[in-house]
Amino acid sequence: MSGEPSLIGILGGYGAVGAAAARALASEGEFRLRIGGRNPEAAARCAAALGGQAQAREVDARSDASLERFAQGCDVVLHCAGPAYELADRPRRAAAAAGADYVDVMDGCGPGPAPAGERTAVLSAGLSPGLSGLLPRLLTDGRHSPEGPRFTGCYVSLGAFTRTGAIDYLLSLDRGYGTPRAQWRDGRVVHGALRGAQERVVAGVPRPVTAYPYLTQELVSQARTLGLAEARWYNAFDGRHLLDALNRYRAGDDRAASLEAQAAGVVRASTLDALGRSPYHVLCGVLEFAGPDGVAVRRRALIRGEDGSAMTGVVGAVAAREVARGRVPRGVHRAAQLLPARGVLDALRRHLPGTVVTLDEGTLEDGLAADARVGGGHAGDAPSADALVGDAVPAGLVMEEGVL
Repeated sequence: MSGEPSLIGILGGYGAVGAAAARALASEGEFRLRIGGRNPEAAARCAAALGGQAQAREVDARSDASLERFAQGCDVVLHCAGPAYELADRPRRAAAAAGADYVDVMDGCGPGPAPAGERTAVLSAGLSPGLSGLLPRLLTDGRHSPEGPRFTGCYVSLGAFTRTGAIDYLLSLDRGYGTPRAQWRDGRVVHGALRGAQERVVAGVPRPVTAYPYLTQELVSQARTLGLAEARWYNAFDGRHLLDALNRYRAGDDRAASLEAQAAGVVRASTLDALGRSPYHVLCGVLEFAGPDGVAVRRRALIRGEDGSAMTGVVGAVAAREVARGRVPRGVHRAAQLLPARGVLDALRRHLPGTVVTLDEGTLEDGLAADARVGGGHAGDAPSADALVGDAVPAGLVMEEGVL
């Protein structure tokens, strides 16, 4: 605009997600930052801690006029406020009205078309969706095979929900984000193809989990783009309390209660599951394909972090950085379709030293190569290659139905 460094406005900039994004962007040393939220004192404290070219700005995310004032002068608006599904597409419309590009760690949260005048928008730039969708791209990179590969992924976490996180989680269940028990096969969604499984072992997770197949729209999109012959996704639960609370919600048992009461129940349940244990977030993926010589090859990736909010913030920061640098074409995009996968992993490693990334590859006959590990933590934190597959699984199988 004026030759000054790009101005990135972070809505919800002093919250758990926004503050992590702000720290990551500030460390780049090339952007001006505007930290926004309803509490001007909290915004000012966050901006002061960042130093450099950070400013605070009071903004009410439920007010269209306030959002438009916040977005005025910004080159990019990064939306990290919540509950995102209650705010709907207000932040996105405000950014478009102000002539700013837009990044959302959620999915844009609006049922209608893109706002008039929108330039560049990157949606779903968080942990899941977002980082989860980068796994297939990471594993298919450099693959040479005439046949479509098979991919299976899994997400499991342990930790107490915040009130905002619980509300967004519950509201997301009603938005058609994916299809339970479905898998992608031969170019289409196959309904009812998979079933849930209990007592399954997942790499990076200290005890067996309960896993449910849930084919996300994000994975369907990646399967089409990457030419996957098969694709499966599992959401896994470490503990019974949260799973029971969500099952009651899905069954309608809790629908008579207010959303606040339902969210409070989710917070309580997640707290009980995590009691006395260290929180974690684990994403893992397996890709199997035929190598140039026809020998079956298996690639595996695991990402393990301690703080899901911080991981979400860093992914959002990478998206905002790429947009501000002019590396994202005009139009509406999903983060998993265009963010540099290895660049995101590098950012997680730099900004969140507790994050561990493990990549390995090998043939089914010879076993897998030694782990190629990227990230912080101790050597013992990196799971063995075999840990990515379920208990007592024959070497020729790759996460068969109900096996993680």
